[in-house]
Amino acid sequence: MTAYFSLTSGSIMALLLVGGASLSSPAWATSLAAYPITPQGTSQETSKNEILKTYMTSCQAKPIKQAECDKIRQNAIDLLKEDLHTLGSSADPNYLPTILPILKSQEPDLRIAAADAVGMIGPPASSLDQLTVLANDPVPDVRKAASQMLQHGKGEPFALLARRTGISLRTGRKPETPPDPGKFGMPVIPDSTYLFFASDVSQGRLTYTTKTTTKDNMAFFKQKAKHGPLELDGFNHLYEKALADEQQAREQAQQEVTATMFSQEPPTDPTKLDAYMKQLEQAQGAMAAQSQFMLDELYPPEFFGSPKVYVLEERKIGQRNYPTKYVVVYEDQALKRPGFRLCWLTVSDQAVKTAQMTSMMGEALEKHAPREEDMAPAIKEKSEKERKKFKEEQLDLEKQLGL
Repeated sequence: MTAYFSLTSGSIMALLLVGGASLSSPAWATSLAAYPITPQGTSQETSKNEILKTYMTSCQAKPIKQAECDKIRQNAIDLLKEDLHTLGSSADPNYLPTILPILKSQEPDLRIAAADAVGMIGPPASSLDQLTVLANDPVPDVRKAASQMLQHGKGEPFALLARRTGISLRTGRKPETPPDPGKFGMPVIPDSTYLFFASDVSQGRLTYTTKTTTKDNMAFFKQKAKHGPLELDGFNHLYEKALADEQQAREQAQQEVTATMFSQEPPTDPTKLDAYMKQLEQAQGAMAAQSQFMLDELYPPEFFGSPKVYVLEERKIGQRNYPTKYVVVYEDQALKRPGFRLCWLTVSDQAVKTAQMTSMMGEALEKHAPREEDMAPAIKEKSEKERKKFKEEQLDLEKQLGL
């Protein structure tokens, strides 16, 4: 069967313009037309080019809300997505100069399609910085596509970056907005870059990279800290029981939410099924976020070097002191930049007290439980008493029998 590529000169031009590339790009001279296009193909190409031309000249720069452009915009994007897939499936690196600029497109769908195409060809090491920016895209679905693309890169820098950014746990095409750390009473170094993929307000974690040095970052937080700098191991040892209580309170709260969600019966009304499935996805996403949160708290050296911790606020809850606000300063090995993570307590004091009570009861039971080294003599003594009693009973029985 004769095959025809659907990529046309008009769509190549549109891709170049959408991506902001020059028409003198080497990829412009490359054609995927392996066979002559039939009259039917020529007609389709003309129609396709008309859609793209209208989109480029009339609708691309206009607000998406204008109804007259909605259909044209979507049709054009669908055509360009198909062409990006065609370029990617060729596995030809010569098309990368055409595809890479589209990673900066204003259309999330095109950024996703471009990331998929780059992944199929293989991301080039020369574009690692640009791909790093895409991995921190405000749109969750773009971040997910970028993460998958990075996994196809060759070499340790790609492997490290892919592991650092992980798979996006949040989904959707709506851009996220960086939260205001001031609402949580947390200071931020001026001109810092917010990391969408490494932050979660619900977990009390906001992460940034900075243009300043790690030394300057440490000086900034030292002025605002009550304790620090502390080595990470020292911080974990100092607040070991408090951090365990906090983690237990988090897990308990998540288990309650999850149990409530999964205990609900699916709605019989078909119109409510989509909302129900969305709730299930959110519950599953929250569980995955909790797991990722626990991994991030380990701060592995291959990602974070030798972190330093500054305690910004400490409060006594129940019988223990808790670092209710602190910051971890480190050198981000994957992003090649200094970074810091703001951390604060998100569970209620009552939840912490409940976890603390459970913890202290366990400690008390453990304290009064017989030690293993003390159990052996006790067991031996009991065994000897039982053997002695058995012999006495045996002698009495022999006497009774006249033996």
